This record gives sequence, C-alpha cells and structure tokens, in this order.
Amino acid sequence: MEGITLEDLSIGYKRPLISSLSVHMAEGEFWVVVGPNGAGKSTLVKTILGIIPPLSGRILIHGKDCTRRCDERRFLSYVPQMESYSHSFPATALDVVLSGLFPRLGRFERVREKDVERALRWMEELHLKEVADKPFSRLSGGQQRKVLIARALISDPHYIFLDEPTTGVDLRSSRKILELLDRLHKEKGFGICMVTHDINFVWDYVDRIILLGYGGKYFIGNKEEILNEELLSRIYQVQVKIVETEYGPIFLVGDKHF
Repeated sequence: MEGITLEDLSIGYKRPLISSLSVHMAEGEFWVVVGPNGAGKSTLVKTILGIIPPLSGRILIHGKDCTRRCDERRFLSYVPQMESYSHSFPATALDVVLSGLFPRLGRFERVREKDVERALRWMEELHLKEVADKPFSRLSGGQQRKVLIARALISDPHYIFLDEPTTGVDLRSSRKILELLDRLHKEKGFGICMVTHDINFVWDYVDRIILLGYGGKYFIGNKEEILNEELLSRIYQVQVKIVETEYGPIFLVGDKHF
C-alpha cells in the first residue's frame, strides 16, 4: 500500500497528547497540521519520522510496519524549525544541502562528485545556485529555509515533513516558500506534510488537514470541512471569524489575522 498510515496511534511523552489517531496520508498529497501551541503538532510529525517513539499504535509506511525501525523511513525527509540550527553555523549553503546525505553514507564514505552535482541541481531548481558558496549564516531567512528544503530533497524522499517553515520570514518570502512546496507537490509528486500556525497562508495549497486541540481532540478532513468558524473557535477557545474575499477566506481572531 502506498502512503503513510497511522493506526490507533497515541503520541506524547509520559502522558498522551493525542490518543487513538487513525489516518491515511496518500502519496502525493499536501497535508497541514494546525492547532494551538502545545496541542502536539510537532510531536506528531516527530513520531511519524521516528524521532520520538509512539506510546501505542502503529505507523505503516508503504504497508510496512515502521512503528520502531524500518528501511522505508528513508523515503521521509524532515525540515525542522529554524531554532534547531545555529545562526553561526560555519558552513556554506552547499555544505548544508550535502549534509542531507550524511545519514546514508557509510562510516568512512565521503561525498562524491556526483553528489555535489545532484546538490547543485536541486539548488538550481530552487533558485539557490548563486548562493551555493555563501555562508549559510549570512543568508536571508527565506533563503535559509529554501536551503533546508534542498537539503531534504537531496536524499530522494517521497514525503517532506516541515515544521513551521514560514515562521520568522517576511510575507513575500513566506509566499515564495509555499509556492515552492506547491510546485514540488504538483509537478514533482512529493507528498508534503507541514506544521503551521498560519491558516491564511495555506488555504490555496492544502489538500487535507489535521486539526489538533487541547485534551487530545483532533479532526481530520479537507479544508472546507475543517476550517470553519464553529470548529476553529471551539479548538482555539477564542472567537474566530472567517471573512470571504475575492482572494479567498481570511481567518480573524477578533480584529487580528489568524
């Protein structure tokens, strides 16, 4: 079976944040995980990736049980939050992209010329080739996010998981990152699963949504089913208003954008 299947999955640390979650993420779909802080968004993604073990339940990748370890996880790549990276990281943008291969290299195996060529091809695809030799720490926030996406792509994944990829960058850069992910999804066939707090940005791109709430509540469906005033107000415990415009809906909390 293609895709990623969660069966009766419970996630958390000592106590479950979410219990009995069952969902199938088909290959090539664009998913987002939304919800208030502390509801378990990042924990869910890290559990699927095998960074955090589940409390119970199963994770199947391409029909194989990957609840603990399995080779199928090589088809999953991860772009963590920027806080995971040092702003003084002494490496070039190209070095960072190539580091995406390190988990697959043998103990004494070195990066080969064809690996460098593949990294540069992805950087060119993402309009980053001109910054390949520049220090990663000196790039703009938007460029750094795109370098990390290239790092995820170099290992030939089927799915890319991203944790808040637009946080801390300006509106123009955020839009470019989402347009890039949309292109990778539609033109290249990558499955995308993104944690985000900004519902306004993702409306145009998303196929399916996992909405997590406090107390283990969760809802799964398409955007029209999930992103409605009643459900969002209940989950976020504040009044949410949706204003329809010619450019699509705008989600407001009081007089503020969501």
